[in-house]
Amino acid sequence: MNKMKDYTILIDEDSLFCQVSGKGTPLLLLHGNEENHTIFTNQIAYFSKYYQVFALDSRGHGRSDHGKERLTIEKIASDVIYLLNYFQLKKVAVLGFSDGGNIGLYLASHYPEKVAELIIVGANYRPEGLKKKEFIQVKLLYDYLKWAGIFSKSSQQRKEVIDLMWHQLKLDDDDLKRITARTLLVVGENDVIQKSHTKKMSDLIVKSTLITLPDTTHFLMLEKPDLFNTLVKDFLV
Repeated sequence: MNKMKDYTILIDEDSLFCQVSGKGTPLLLLHGNEENHTIFTNQIAYFSKYYQVFALDSRGHGRSDHGKERLTIEKIASDVIYLLNYFQLKKVAVLGFSDGGNIGLYLASHYPEKVAELIIVGANYRPEGLKKKEFIQVKLLYDYLKWAGIFSKSSQQRKEVIDLMWHQLKLDDDDLKRITARTLLVVGENDVIQKSHTKKMSDLIVKSTLITLPDTTHFLMLEKPDLFNTLVKDFLV
């Protein structure tokens, strides 16, 4: 079994948690909104046999600090770059799920020299890429937390986390057109992302391949882990 090691990395007064396992070419895993690295339990066990896997709790999630500054995708992306420099990684393959996929898109478009390959799972580069029901749910939750945040610091911080799917998601067509990394887009047949939105992402990213997994939802990695892991491994190889 591949050994796992937990790291607490200090950035100014804040700390980031990262679990590292395996050996070989580096693979960075970025989880979704209000999740942490444990969403990738199946992927860590599988990919650490072939790669050195870095599973990060992004800022404001899991065992990483939220910090005093407003939470933004740009801030989380800068944390990732700090992490890569900390481990002296010139370039990594990035696997991002949901919100982590959105961060992966940002990294590939703004720090192209750092991203070797890109695997994006159930991501949307614009808030409107969500289906109507989920779009409304995000908006209503944000509005509630904005009110609750007046009275509660935890609600204020959670509002900032939810806002990563709302006002902080500022990617546009030109950002995706700038992505030069070979990219695999994976979505579930019954995903919360609109099919037309995913198709547009595939059209905008020059070196992209789009795969839709049948009989799966947004959480396709949990529903069909063996199939998903094999698809990603084949893509990376």
